[in-house]
Amino acid sequence: MTSQGTEESGTSDVSVTNDEAGQQYTASLDGESVGTAAYERSGDSIVFTHTVVEPAAEGRGVGSALVRHALDEAREQQLTVVPKCQFVAAYIERHPEYQDLTN
Repeated sequence: MTSQGTEESGTSDVSVTNDEAGQQYTASLDGESVGTAAYERSGDSIVFTHTVVEPAAEGRGVGSALVRHALDEAREQQLTVVPKCQFVAAYIERHPEYQDLTN
């Protein structure tokens, strides 16, 4: 699944795709891969293990777009989210609309 849009900062047009075989979401900016969110699927749960954004893309809404897209897909698929990754955990804490996805 891919989504595009202007992020909260208004400076980024980020495209996010889900590589199910590789178990990671990839964020692209201007056609270039600039971030990933790795995960593991286990039954009805998705465990986010690690999120990385290239230093040159930091501060442009890439990480937020990546996590928001992943959490929206988790909701659509009725998955329970386990945020082992600190970035994902912090995002959920800052965005209460996603807190119902966790245990």
